[in-house]
Amino acid sequence: MNSHVRQESESAGPALVARRTTFFVLIGDLVVSLPSIVLSGWLIWGLSALVGDWLVVVAALVWPVSGAFVLLVGVLISGAAAQAGRSASPEHAEVADAWAAVAVAARIDGSRYTPWVHDIATVNGEVYGYATLGRQVVVTRHAVAVFTRGELRAVLAHELGHQLLGQLWLRWLVKWYRGPADLLFEFAVGLVSKIASLLQIAPRWIAHRLYRGPRPVILLGVLVVVIVPAAVVLGSGWVILAVSTRFLGLPTALVAAVVFLAQPLMRARLSQWQEYGADRVAVELGYGQDLRGVLRRLQADWDATPVEHRLLAPLTHTHPSPDRRLRAVDALESQRHRATTDDQSS
Repeated sequence: MNSHVRQESESAGPALVARRTTFFVLIGDLVVSLPSIVLSGWLIWGLSALVGDWLVVVAALVWPVSGAFVLLVGVLISGAAAQAGRSASPEHAEVADAWAAVAVAARIDGSRYTPWVHDIATVNGEVYGYATLGRQVVVTRHAVAVFTRGELRAVLAHELGHQLLGQLWLRWLVKWYRGPADLLFEFAVGLVSKIASLLQIAPRWIAHRLYRGPRPVILLGVLVVVIVPAAVVLGSGWVILAVSTRFLGLPTALVAAVVFLAQPLMRARLSQWQEYGADRVAVELGYGQDLRGVLRRLQADWDATPVEHRLLAPLTHTHPSPDRRLRAVDALESQRHRATTDDQSS
């Protein structure tokens, strides 16, 4: 590659994603993760102190270093998986061709990234690809089977957007260091959700028995979907606050409760903003219409999800709903069309 092409490749990322955007993504990850990182350190310190002072020092050294070690192992394992998928997957040639087209459109050196096929239908039931460590852009085998070539390129362009939005390895380390607190939080949420599900069994059974007409029993529906989970969450929150107050005092416990309740909401909003940013990259590369096809497929899956999940999605989901993303893509396509028209007229 000559020097002119190399300069073009190195400047393509900032041209598609502004440097200030990547900076805000990184700072946003740090800010919304800071409470969990502090709590994780406090948990490790407290558990270590139960055994002895020497273990506190060991934990303080091992915990940060272990993150870098696990990161290295993860990169090596994912790289090996990519190479295995490259040699064994019959779909790899099609993905490689699609990636080559995306790299040309983005004016980047495509060999700096590793496209490969993951042998699963979807990821988290909602996407057909993902970006991961080691500059890897991944699509699922199911995506290769059902998408047109243009749609496959749109998925790869979207995942390239995620790679350009920020340093994935640094964001992964942030996720690792908040891990102990996240595990504790997820355990508490899972326990509360399980209790809410058990308490919903009887109202659902009654609603099913009483329903014989063309419309559902509205009051029972409200009881099942809203009142029971809300009561469980409020009751659990009261218990947690009462226990926390004994150790931290009421003012500190209230502040901690507000921070840790707001943190998942902030994290979800940041993740959704990053999805819009990755969609923008795909549109800027000329794959807006193909991306619409991908989102329409996602919309069909989305419509089949329970209504309570769809209602909570704007607050808690890592991805915006497909219809919101479709509207954003339409707006970006209109802006792009107007900009192209203005350039031609001038």
